[in-house]
Amino acid sequence: MTTVVLGLGRETRAWLAAHAPADVVVLDEAGGGTAEVAGRDVAVARVDLDDPAAVRAAVGPGSVTRIVRSPGVAPHRAGVAALDAPTATPTGLWLADAAPDDLVLITGTKGKSTVAALTAHLLRAAGRRATLAGNIGTALTTVDASAPRDDLVVEVSSYQLIDLDLPRPAAAAAITTLLVDHVPWHGDVAAYHAAKLRLLDLATWTVVGPQVAALGATAGRHDVVAADPTAAVRTALAAAGLHAAHEAEAAMLALALVARRLGADPAVVADDLAPALRIFAPLPHRLRPIATVGGTTWVDDSIATIPEAALGALATWRPHGPVTLLLGGEDRGQDLTGLVAAAADPEVRVALLGALGVRLAEALRAAGTPVDGARIAAVADLAAAVTWAAAVTPAGGAVLLSPAAPSFGAFRDFVHRAETFRDLVLALPGAAPVPDREPPR
Repeated sequence: MTTVVLGLGRETRAWLAAHAPADVVVLDEAGGGTAEVAGRDVAVARVDLDDPAAVRAAVGPGSVTRIVRSPGVAPHRAGVAALDAPTATPTGLWLADAAPDDLVLITGTKGKSTVAALTAHLLRAAGRRATLAGNIGTALTTVDASAPRDDLVVEVSSYQLIDLDLPRPAAAAAITTLLVDHVPWHGDVAAYHAAKLRLLDLATWTVVGPQVAALGATAGRHDVVAADPTAAVRTALAAAGLHAAHEAEAAMLALALVARRLGADPAVVADDLAPALRIFAPLPHRLRPIATVGGTTWVDDSIATIPEAALGALATWRPHGPVTLLLGGEDRGQDLTGLVAAAADPEVRVALLGALGVRLAEALRAAGTPVDGARIAAVADLAAAVTWAAAVTPAGGAVLLSPAAPSFGAFRDFVHRAETFRDLVLALPGAAPVPDREPPR
């Protein structure tokens, strides 16, 4: 009876270290050989997970009792499906073993980290012992299930939701947005949305954001749609540096979740906890000003990996003056219509990077917008983009690293991209850093 581990990543390494099954086969597409896990050597077979015969040969004879997969490994890949065994991520296994009755689950294309952090922050402000875990904060697999607490707030991705089963429903859950993302992994947009919408069947009570409700896919399957924030909440959010419309929606979703956990009226909770919003530290790489240079504000929004996120960043900063957008990265074939329209604004300047930048340049030219280096320029890399933006952005304007694309190929991830951006900006003559606030934990 064999346990198969697919992908030797952070979560699966932690699971192997904690559980150390005797009969285990580890498969990884990145490389084979031997890996050290918690002081013992683990054999790793390199195999193509889309090749059923190769996977079956690597596993060997006998039955497979379960498959523990890294979240990045899709359970519907041909080699995985050929093993004909239940799959779960380490997060899913932790939840199955712990069976928490205080679970608050949060997902969505964008905004899930902010909603999760806000929810934990507000619960703590209400005097509760809230643990924040999952893709944000503490890895769920390292949480002590027996530790005293009142609420377990967990951010989950579509990668984790697709095969997540709970022994008891979550106490509350939220879906922030359903946009276009992770299509290569899921196969199409419908499958991606379906994975996210599984959350509706995993909780006794759910709240969704306005964009999700407008899709109609959740009709009758949730109790509350987040409403517009009150004046008190808006004022508190502004004091915290949260000015965007999507950040206000995130606050209302968090307040709805908190009201549910407190068993209180949402309007009363919003009024009572509005002061706590004032001291919330916005999360890194999400519309965070990092420096000023000669009257220009430089903003890190590296987490913006889809066009809708970049357009949201532009809508937040454009009312305050001219904006220069640093756009581009991996091209996942998403709709660029909104970006093309936004670039027609004469007070918007755009640096185009990577494969997405190439396609966006073609779309701009087709729409009659010149890409001649004056207001819109194709640049070689992020360093060139920063140099160009520093030269063309008027004083009083803002430069936004809001790429509308992931960073694969040029950077390890969006954090590495953000760190590189920060280093480049702070190296500019006269750069003055904006102090960071302590992020939530």
